[in-house]
Amino acid sequence: MSSHIPFDIITRILSILDIKTLLCFRSVSKEWRSLIDSSGFINTHMSLSIKTNTNDTLLILGEGGLNPINFDDLSPGDLLKLQDQPFISIGWQDVRLMGSCNGLVCLSNDDGDVVILNQSTREHKGILYSLVRHRFELSVSSAPDEHWVWGSGYGFGYDAVSNDYKVVSIAKFLGIGFTSFKESEMTIYSAKKDLCWVIKIPYAMLFTNDKMGVYVHGSLHWIAKWFGSWRDRIVGFDLGLDEFREVPQPDYGGNIVIDIDLGVLGSFFCVFAKFRDWSADVWIMKEYGVKESWSKVFSISRNVLSYDSVRPLGYSRRGREVLLELDEKRLVWYGMETRRVVDVVIQGRKKERLEAILCLNSLVPPDGNDRVVNSQQPTKEQKKNEEEEVLLDLVFLGVLGLMIELLNVCIFQLNFSI
Repeated sequence: MSSHIPFDIITRILSILDIKTLLCFRSVSKEWRSLIDSSGFINTHMSLSIKTNTNDTLLILGEGGLNPINFDDLSPGDLLKLQDQPFISIGWQDVRLMGSCNGLVCLSNDDGDVVILNQSTREHKGILYSLVRHRFELSVSSAPDEHWVWGSGYGFGYDAVSNDYKVVSIAKFLGIGFTSFKESEMTIYSAKKDLCWVIKIPYAMLFTNDKMGVYVHGSLHWIAKWFGSWRDRIVGFDLGLDEFREVPQPDYGGNIVIDIDLGVLGSFFCVFAKFRDWSADVWIMKEYGVKESWSKVFSISRNVLSYDSVRPLGYSRRGREVLLELDEKRLVWYGMETRRVVDVVIQGRKKERLEAILCLNSLVPPDGNDRVVNSQQPTKEQKKNEEEEVLLDLVFLGVLGLMIELLNVCIFQLNFSI
């Protein structure tokens, strides 16, 4: 039987299922659990979700936890209702988002505690952030008394070179009254190795605000200035190579840009460029690192929407609107063609500050390591038997599903005739 239906076809069938169903199917048999937990299947499922632009969840940071909203079913005008009991409770105060990548979301608090969690499977990894804090305190103690130490950026992303997830934080050393610049440092934490280290940033680079780095194309991005210059630059840090690079900006056509916000729209790196008249143009980079690939996708008129900072979250199902987080206070849908703004009403909101992020639903473990315990390769006979067992399970579940559908149809027709 298995010779007629290859095992990769069975994998493809499972890869189109949602996470909740897959988690239930892990209990069917050891073979199913081994398949679903394998890194190959996890990557296949995640790649298909990204390709089809499905399985996304909007996470809203509420009182002490994260509230998930099914983004695939969200439309402009929908009322968002926060759960009384957050889906994931972390029991912290003053929590902030550090980033999201491949289904994992990273959070921290003012005490320096950090957690990486998979909001779909509810697995999490608490970071030994005392190591990071110790490194930071060493940097502070080594700084002369006449210098100030400022946190000026943080982020979370995936290192494809070492198959690892990393958390980073940036500190800059300035003279009293910003009269001089000493240096900037980045602390890097590896979830896979459970280690952290510090690197010197090789430029007189001032990261202009303490913001979340934008992760795209294996790099985290911030806005920075060279010391003594007021020109905003886009700086990327490659998590695989531990290297900084400047990313070219769009050609703004001679307009004077007074502020820049970074983000991701679809799978593309994007820039919100605000001009002197407080209008803004939004650009996407179709080929990462190539200046000529910047393309303007829409504009924002100053009399329609005003903001100090903006974070794009994603497109609507129709692709005509984009969901924006403004000033960490409000969510709005913006019509790219109509230029119409629709505020998102959030029921159950208890505080003014609001943070939201789009997170992929995936099976990726928060420590970046495979969950598969059995590393022995099965024999051909064992593999054949496993394939037949999984196939029989699939056939059984498929037949069962058809029987339930037929039963529902019969019940409907019976009720209709009565």
